[in-house]
Amino acid sequence: MTELPRDTEIELAGLADGSLSGERREEAFARVRGSRELQAELGQQRRIVELMAAADVRAPQSLHRQVEEMFVASGRKSDRARSKRRSTSSRPLTARLPGLTSPRAGLAAVAAAALLAVVVTAGLLGGPSHSGSPALSVQRAAALTLSAATGPAPAEDEQHRSQLSVAVDGLAFPYWKERFGWRSSGTRSDEIGGRTVRTVFYVNGGGQRVGYAIASGRAPVTGGGTVVRRWGVPYRLLEHNGTTVVTWQRAGHLCVMAGRGVSAHTLVSLASWGSEHAA
Repeated sequence: MTELPRDTEIELAGLADGSLSGERREEAFARVRGSRELQAELGQQRRIVELMAAADVRAPQSLHRQVEEMFVASGRKSDRARSKRRSTSSRPLTARLPGLTSPRAGLAAVAAAALLAVVVTAGLLGGPSHSGSPALSVQRAAALTLSAATGPAPAEDEQHRSQLSVAVDGLAFPYWKERFGWRSSGTRSDEIGGRTVRTVFYVNGGGQRVGYAIASGRAPVTGGGTVVRRWGVPYRLLEHNGTTVVTWQRAGHLCVMAGRGVSAHTLVSLASWGSEHAA
């Protein structure tokens, strides 16, 4: 448990999950930029939100009670210390956030995040792989599709004009320049849970960019979000840090695509191109 004032904890949780907006969001970011402690805490809150987004399980009620008791016990010990550190530069955040009538209401949201962190630690979401590194998940692959390229743009395959000259386990990345106006702009290769994840980045004439990741080996089980079907193939739409993500399988491999500011319709259209000819 952090020793930050409760209204600050609530504010950071709102920044992390995107529920804080407008002037309140800008004011909060200004405070975070001026404090390394707040920057570190915000980073932790964002990691918890990512775990929440990846979660597709419900924790048992007994675990909820344990977390609630933990918060109550910790609150009793730190209330006196926190009261001495109340901020005098602005009114309490609970007065500015709709739906929050007391710090305890905001703590419920923080408790939920902590609860999911406990669930993940307990292994209910897969936990670490046998190699000791984090297991492959849609959220971790999505983070790569929004990262920077580390390699050059792959060229069009001269023998297969609808493909690029880069593949994962024989699965080639598509060539979209002529059909959609999206040209390849770079690549990166990473390892998650002992699996190779290759990502190809594409850009269009408007400056938008998408990342398309394919992971080696058998795809992990995914859930949540909204499922749409094209040519009989299910495409699952999720969110990662406020960005729409589409995930699906090709020949049993996990595929993930995302791009900031790129619509779900565009992502599914790109992902599904050619699937009508799939075996």
